[in-house]
Amino acid sequence: MDNAKKKGEQYFKKGKVLWVLKYKDRLYGKVLGTYPYYVEVSIKSGKSRCTCPIGRDCKHVFAVLEAFENGEYFKTSSPLVELSSQAVVDEIIFENPDIGKPIILKELIYYVNHDESGSEVARLFRKAFALLKMEFSEEFYESLLIQFGEFKKVFYDYELTEELERELEELKKFTSNNLASSSP
Repeated sequence: MDNAKKKGEQYFKKGKVLWVLKYKDRLYGKVLGTYPYYVEVSIKSGKSRCTCPIGRDCKHVFAVLEAFENGEYFKTSSPLVELSSQAVVDEIIFENPDIGKPIILKELIYYVNHDESGSEVARLFRKAFALLKMEFSEEFYESLLIQFGEFKKVFYDYELTEELERELEELKKFTSNNLASSSP
């Protein structure tokens, strides 16, 4: 377990913990390892579960615990967390775009480098587009363009790539028009 704890601390320091939710005496987290893994930990008993092959008391669990101990978590009172922690995180993201943008970008960067089908990347791009429509940020938009460029290198011949590129262009026009019409 000491080795898993050390590796978990390293995972945390390397920024592999995407998010952590605290609900009552439980922690729920998502860690970007070889694959994305979902973690659940009881703060009281220390019992844990992870979707990795080890299943419990692994580096992903310790990475989530390290994030919690460092104050990097969200509190929730939603019992939905027990059914879908991701749904609760999505709600937090869309209620707080400034919190959501770094989370989405971090996950997008991960999937651009790991998603063999492009499906998850496309889903995340569309999530990011929705955030941009809510609250435009030139910096976030530019970061998305960089990730899209990386995505396009691999999936250059997908119709989906062309569709996402059109959506990015429309989004830029949409936000430029809205910014111009709101100026005095």
